[in-house]
Amino acid sequence: AVFPGTSRSMSTIAAGQVAGLSRPAALEFSFFLSMPTMMVATGYDFLKTIMPHHGEQNIASLTMNGHEWIVLAIGFVVSFFVALAVVAWFMNWVRERGFVPFALYRIVLGIGLLTLLMRGMI
Repeated sequence: AVFPGTSRSMSTIAAGQVAGLSRPAALEFSFFLSMPTMMVATGYDFLKTIMPHHGEQNIASLTMNGHEWIVLAIGFVVSFFVALAVVAWFMNWVRERGFVPFALYRIVLGIGLLTLLMRGMI
């Protein structure tokens, strides 16, 4: 990040609002933008796990049986639906409260960290 503590989500939400999007629209834009990135990263990590890479041993296929693959698939499905529920809850939360609590959190945390840094505690 250009500024420490600035996430991809915050950057895309801020850019959306600067471009004239409403708060909920900017938030939806940020979540939709993250989907391809997360899917590719998850797929890459999964392929790295199940396929040997440049002389490495294929550990997953040697150690996982059919039951474990089913458990893994169930975990993917459950985590997908939990993520959808969390996103829906967060969208409602932001519609009601806005982004001010996040700004206050960053300001308070920044002041606290600068204070600790100046006192030589970190």
